[in-house]
Amino acid sequence: MTMTSPVRLHTPPEQHRIARHAALLLICVAALWLFMLQGRVLAAGWVVLIWMVVTLVMLRGLFLRARIRRRAWRSAYLYPESPWNRRLRGGLCLFIVQLIKAGVLAAVLLLTVVRIGAAPGVWRLMLVAVLLFVLARARADRVFWRDASPAYRPELVARVGQWGAGVVLVFCLLLWALVQPQPDFREATLEQVLWHVTDRERAVSVAVEKGTQWLAAWQGLEQWVVQQITAADQPYWVRAGVWVSVLVRQSLFVVSLLVLFNGVLAGRLHDGRR
Repeated sequence: MTMTSPVRLHTPPEQHRIARHAALLLICVAALWLFMLQGRVLAAGWVVLIWMVVTLVMLRGLFLRARIRRRAWRSAYLYPESPWNRRLRGGLCLFIVQLIKAGVLAAVLLLTVVRIGAAPGVWRLMLVAVLLFVLARARADRVFWRDASPAYRPELVARVGQWGAGVVLVFCLLLWALVQPQPDFREATLEQVLWHVTDRERAVSVAVEKGTQWLAAWQGLEQWVVQQITAADQPYWVRAGVWVSVLVRQSLFVVSLLVLFNGVLAGRLHDGRR
């Protein structure tokens, strides 16, 4: 009688696989850097093409993860022989919803990257986000490979990586925004502030110019409101409302970046099966 050792169907990621994933994400950050350098001078056609590519990469991860979550929901609430099990599998409607989400997040990411410019602090944080994201996914894959269902573990791994890197990145961006020097808008009206911050946003593409102007107006409004509140000696809970807006703005950028990362590494999901 021969003894056979159990076969690992889903082994934890090896070091070379972690390094390969980090290299892919570093290439992704480098591509964003190149778009930041050329985004204001690119023609509208090139901007649309790049936006479509980023949207498709994001859609790749969003749609596969959505199908995994839909399968988990169906297995929890519906009998296998139920006709609703087939109807709610997730087809065209689910694809369209994820496509819209990917398109919006791709636009947010590209416009924010153009507005960031060559600010070294933010780009260093993006490199740190690559490291945190890859390590968090690898750690989750190693911890849950024995206990989590093979069909749904890829979604769990992706979620751990997104939350692990996202919370740290948002916190660092809030601290970075807190210590940045702010223009003095105490004596200016809101109309003057909005004109001042949007007039500096110029681009060959109308979409890039209008998008960056909207983001600049959002940030300028936050700066003007917090300075007016401070000058009027309002309570701290009133100022907290402005920081909620800053949190939302920074979180949109972080979520869009990490969704792109998940899309790049979505080849490991394969709809919950390797």
